[in-house]
Amino acid sequence: MSLAIAGVVPRVLAASARVRTARARPHTALRRRLRGAAPALAFFGEDDAYPSTLRPPMPLPEAVAVGLSCAASGAKTALASPSDAWKPLTGAVAALALALDGAGFVAVSAVLSPGDDAGALARLFSELTIVAADGVCLLLAPLVALAVVQQVLPLLGEKILFDGARAAAVADADASSGASDAATARLSQTRLARLEALETSDGLGLQGLGVAASRTGTLASLTATAAPVGAAATLVPGVGPVLAASLAALVASYALSWELLDPYFDKKRFGFEQQDKIMWSNRFALCAFAAPFTVALAVPLFGPLATAVAQGAAGTALWRVLEPDAVGPGADRREEGGG
Repeated sequence: MSLAIAGVVPRVLAASARVRTARARPHTALRRRLRGAAPALAFFGEDDAYPSTLRPPMPLPEAVAVGLSCAASGAKTALASPSDAWKPLTGAVAALALALDGAGFVAVSAVLSPGDDAGALARLFSELTIVAADGVCLLLAPLVALAVVQQVLPLLGEKILFDGARAAAVADADASSGASDAATARLSQTRLARLEALETSDGLGLQGLGVAASRTGTLASLTATAAPVGAAATLVPGVGPVLAASLAALVASYALSWELLDPYFDKKRFGFEQQDKIMWSNRFALCAFAAPFTVALAVPLFGPLATAVAQGAAGTALWRVLEPDAVGPGADRREEGGG
């Protein structure tokens, strides 16, 4: 009996200590449970500090304006200076996206088509759900295709991103108003030197596979959470399909911006938790940047052709949303401290 008690008492004390710890920190425990095996970090962010080497997140009105400006000027810069890797990336993404679209349409029709004995209301609900599901397929297929190509052929997206960033570094410096010639030259040189350092970085290496898996899990959780909300929104009279499409486009824009910036995060050696924090803190600017490309990518047959343009335009977002401009007397010291 004494041996039994001696074995039970420590376990009871340990369990009570865990209960007291959970009660003392209920919000922390709740956040951990919500993240759990199916991470939903895109909703909750991360407790780690925002990297001090990046620009601070912008407030909402400014963030949306900057994001849309990055999309417009970034696309213009990318089209004016196309990368050598445009054709192979575009071909790979377009072929895979078309295959995914076809498979998705067949699966949706087979699963959601109403039966012969379905009533009028059930048939209407089924048809609306099929329309919403087909729209989700159009939005997600290019994203999934891009994610697969980025992992299988990572050098293509990396080259296009840094070629676009190099062109944007020069274009932004030339377009800067109110700056002297010396300041403009210094800004351009600083950005190009920073790009060269990034390109020669070893990146995450094999650790990047784990980061990609965690990112996929987070985005899958976000999509799975938004899907039933979008399906329910289709039932709202008049504006239901518009609400559902807007929600799907918002989730897809968040995912697309993360995928486009993946080569940059890899070269900066940002782990998953840091990437999640950066994405969530800059969600307004990055979603606004990716939204036009998300809509363009969803156009059947021709949409995936915009993949390379979006990847090149991400180079402009890199400078205006994430990378700071350390131009001034203390620039060199800040550059050394920021890595």
